[in-house]
Amino acid sequence: MTSVNLAPDRRAELKARHREAILAAADSLIRERGKPQFSVDELAERADVSRRTVFNHFGSLDDVIMTTCTRLLSAVVDEFRAATQATPAGDGSLVALFDEITSAVRAIDLPTVVAYLWGVLDADCETGRSPHALGDVFTRATEQLSIEIADRNTAIDGFEVAIPVSSLMNGVAVVSSHWIARTGGTLDDSSRAVWDDLLDRLIDSVRTGYPAA
Repeated sequence: MTSVNLAPDRRAELKARHREAILAAADSLIRERGKPQFSVDELAERADVSRRTVFNHFGSLDDVIMTTCTRLLSAVVDEFRAATQATPAGDGSLVALFDEITSAVRAIDLPTVVAYLWGVLDADCETGRSPHALGDVFTRATEQLSIEIADRNTAIDGFEVAIPVSSLMNGVAVVSSHWIARTGGTLDDSSRAVWDDLLDRLIDSVRTGYPAA
């Protein structure tokens, strides 16, 4: 009886381990090469699984790559969540809410995330992904971030929470595009200074919609 119950658990554990190994291998290859330029065979070898196992978990190599991006995005949301929890709650006003959001955004190492995603989603890559893909990735984060902020600001209507979050995240996507155009996605002190300047300009621009008086 016990062995019958354990077998499915062991299979599920092995399946989860293989999936994690495949995604970790994809992430490792992307970071090494700067772009998702690898074959299924290379991926399977790095993950120490068979080619068939890769396709048991994912419909295509592109599916693996996009899932890797989604995982990174989830990590950014978790980082955002940690940053908001570390930020003292405001007085319940929209001004305080906006300050809370911008403080959390500043606390995240977004240039590293953007550089990674650009290498994966760049329309010039052989995969030919949409040039709007980077913006799409940020758009997916908006709902999760809105929920996180709303949970901390129950006195403010959820709709009112979503507006500044959406404005800022859409702006971050624009900042990302301008940053890539100006720096090529390189990561150094100079490019980070460009990011900080663009982010400051975005925040100042969006803030005008939330005057203190």
